[in-house]
Amino acid sequence: MSDTTALDAAKTAIRVATRHQGARVLYVPGVLDEAAELLSKLFAAGLEHHIEPADWANVTSLPQGVLDALASRYCSRVQITHAELHAARDALVAELTGRGLTVRPGQRIAVDPPGADPRSRHGQQHKPVALSLSSGGWDIRVDEPFGSQPHSIAAPATEKGAREVAALVHKILSGEAPDPFAASGKEVRA
Repeated sequence: MSDTTALDAAKTAIRVATRHQGARVLYVPGVLDEAAELLSKLFAAGLEHHIEPADWANVTSLPQGVLDALASRYCSRVQITHAELHAARDALVAELTGRGLTVRPGQRIAVDPPGADPRSRHGQQHKPVALSLSSGGWDIRVDEPFGSQPHSIAAPATEKGAREVAALVHKILSGEAPDPFAASGKEVRA
């Protein structure tokens, strides 16, 4: 299997894993790319031992394991300085505002859905969301008292990660990506 074929197989496996698993984690594109690259290297290592990518499914979900490992890194063991935290929050606010969303900074960053049409093409009503960044990584929840449980967002706690989080939030609020607060509870990718 060539490197390109292995990477394509890995990307497909990661896409399938994010669609069919029931975890409450949202992944930004950069983390999905990282997952596909890691999975392709694991597939390649298996091939050196005559283990085909499809053979892994007989014993474990290697794609889900890769996603879980990255979610652990980005969603539970984040070390960030005060200055890095503020730089990431500032980048998030700037990117959300630049995308035409109304942002209400505070302890959590509240974001209102686009004003023109708060319904997605599927007729779902979008509510404001609140974002935060802490040692537990990024999270998103409905911005209302006693709202939904938060969803972790697997994204770097950096300015670049903040821009990817903003793009994901924009897609969710504009109906271009599935609403993570809808009844299904499936993983969402940008």
